[in-house]
Amino acid sequence: MVNLVRREPFSLFDALFDERFTDFFTRAAPPVRTAELPSVARARMDVIDRGDRFEVLVDLPGVKKEDIQVTIEGPRVSINAETKSEKQRKDGERVLHTERFAASYARSFELPAEVTEEGAEAKFDDGVLKLALPKRATAASKRLQIR
Repeated sequence: MVNLVRREPFSLFDALFDERFTDFFTRAAPPVRTAELPSVARARMDVIDRGDRFEVLVDLPGVKKEDIQVTIEGPRVSINAETKSEKQRKDGERVLHTERFAASYARSFELPAEVTEEGAEAKFDDGVLKLALPKRATAASKRLQIR
């Protein structure tokens, strides 16, 4: 019995073509430099259950305290932040280079239990937003006495 191996006539050409242009497109793209990316794009968040409350830590470097809004609706927490920056290089009175950047950040998540705004605390120090969100007390079930 003869084993026949069928070869596509252009398979070698296709492989070389794909390799050549894949390399071209990866080289043509400028390298991403994280120093120029908005700091809110790299924001990290931790949620810790402390028993009677949730502690939420959000890294927002470069954001000003007055540009952060936190909204609580039952178990849903929404955090919105905005940052703007402008860099300008001058040589005397002549402007050589100007860069402007604006970014916004929005994050909404649901906690495993409802929280209340009463007693909630929000602090922003050194680019870290710290929320202490007390859990809403569950209503104790009452047994009705039948008369």
